Amino acid sequence: MDTRSQHLLFDAVLEREIREADVEAIKQIIEKNLTVVNRVEHRFDPHGDTIVFILAESHFSIHTYPENNYISMDIYVCNMSTNLEKILDEIKSVVPFTKTETKIVLRGRIGRQSEDRSLSLVYFVTVVVACCSILYEFLLAQSLSTTMGNTALRYNLTIGLFIASMGFGALLYKKFISKEYFKEFIKVELLLSLVGGVAPVLVLIVDYLFNAFARTSGISFFSNAIQVPLFTINHLLIVAIGFMSGLELPLLMDMSKQFRTTRGHYVLAFDYLGTLLGAILFPIVILPSLHIFTIGYAVSLINILIALLIMNKMKVENKLYKGLIWGMLVLWMLMLLNSSTLNQVIIEKFYFGGKF
Repeated sequence: MDTRSQHLLFDAVLEREIREADVEAIKQIIEKNLTVVNRVEHRFDPHGDTIVFILAESHFSIHTYPENNYISMDIYVCNMSTNLEKILDEIKSVVPFTKTETKIVLRGRIGRQSEDRSLSLVYFVTVVVACCSILYEFLLAQSLSTTMGNTALRYNLTIGLFIASMGFGALLYKKFISKEYFKEFIKVELLLSLVGGVAPVLVLIVDYLFNAFARTSGISFFSNAIQVPLFTINHLLIVAIGFMSGLELPLLMDMSKQFRTTRGHYVLAFDYLGTLLGAILFPIVILPSLHIFTIGYAVSLINILIALLIMNKMKVENKLYKGLIWGMLVLWMLMLLNSSTLNQVIIEKFYFGGKF
């Protein structure tokens, strides 16, 4: 059995006396967000309440001290995907606190063997997704070399933009990512899989469309009117993958801290290892063996499998993400199985069909 739990400890002082409506509002928010299976309430003389809810997830308790305008509250849940901070924000929005102290404690970690297994999983995932991210960028560099020429420039610019975009993603991490780390990680993996898997094909399609526009408009394909927007669109794909990879790395660090708070920096080492692995495998093993589009499908499939692994191992409950994972798994498997035919159709239509 998974013993991991979250324990929210909350102490607060109100700006006025505690009212019965305040306590009722808190109870309603708990009942809305969690599954109450039993209730015990006791009112002390002359004043003060102790209320305990037995939850399907564990328990909730609140103690009021009207003479001090003070409330003490605990929420203990064994569901790691429950967003306790969101529940607390709802309570704060309806009860006028002036001073608050909040602490969320991770419980049930006493079994070090289980903790080590979870950490090992995060490290393994870090190596794999770092490898996938750099492979996506190499695929884009190779695709842009084919359509735009100047291989050295394409690779150097791709890596430079990738690193800069990762930094930008890390900078905006808190704005885009909530504290439901495992659920957010699954979302990022699905987005990376979707964008990265089709990026080489998109490069070819974009080149085809700009060639077609040049022919029909009479504007030279090599003029700034064509080359500037073409360059921008193609390199936005690099930026998008880099930005999502920049969200991915601090996410993995926060995921590792769910099991041991002192090990977040280990993720960086495994991320660098995964990047090195991808950099070695791409030119020596992968590119000589597979078509560039097929590589995109395969790497994308790996991202989806990682999302599925995290969902199952960390017991993330989300019907939408589960449906997307299985739908994308089926789609990418079909694309891989029919990659020879699919790639030939894409090349004939958008490469040979797009040239003067």
